[in-house]
Amino acid sequence: MITVFVIGTGNLGKQLCVALESDQDSQIKLMGYTNHSLNDIPQIKAPLFKEKFPKCDLYLLAVPDDSIEKVSASIPANQPVAHMSGSVPMSVLDSHDEYGVLYIPQTFNKYRQADLEEITICLESGSMEMKEKLWMVAGSLSRKRTHINSTQRQQLHLAAVYMNNFVNHCYYKSAEILKAADLDPKLLEGLQTETLENAKQSKPHDAQTGPARRGDSATINRHLEQLKESDQAMYLAISESIKRTYED
Repeated sequence: MITVFVIGTGNLGKQLCVALESDQDSQIKLMGYTNHSLNDIPQIKAPLFKEKFPKCDLYLLAVPDDSIEKVSASIPANQPVAHMSGSVPMSVLDSHDEYGVLYIPQTFNKYRQADLEEITICLESGSMEMKEKLWMVAGSLSRKRTHINSTQRQQLHLAAVYMNNFVNHCYYKSAEILKAADLDPKLLEGLQTETLENAKQSKPHDAQTGPARRGDSATINRHLEQLKESDQAMYLAISESIKRTYED
């Protein structure tokens, strides 16, 4: 049995705790959690600790990137600790005897519990003991696990920002345009589904379509005339990137 204590209950930390507790046959036990507000989270059965954290086999830091180093410094150096960031090097924890990273390349929000079973959890460790612990904890969350180094993880996180954060922002801008024109968002649901399927079934490079792909300057200019000035730069930047990608 590996005992775990989670520090931080934002979108990631909260869902992590719920996921750890939902695996009834797991060899992982959530000992408790703490957060900045010191408020109980009803969905988490384990106790909230406001001070004097319990001894455990692993402290998981589900805190903002710029807080990792400070929070880890509050944990005794002889206690095993791992952070969950995609972009922060593992080395920020090297003052501890045992340290590592458990990174879940998935988006977490307050509206729905993410399904982690098919997500490949990425691990990095500073010792064989930590490697074994992280492997077991990750196994209680998902059927898929792998080891990557800090440089690879940072590149993975960068790719994830393009795939998730930027794409979601484009969905938002699309919804704004539809709303302003009094158009039903469902009109583009089929396109949204097909776009995702094309990206999954074929190479995104080969699936690209649209005015920038075919060099249709007239259509691009008409679109720019319809956009607010504050939105034109993003439209142009993406269009120019597409054009450059397919230049001979």
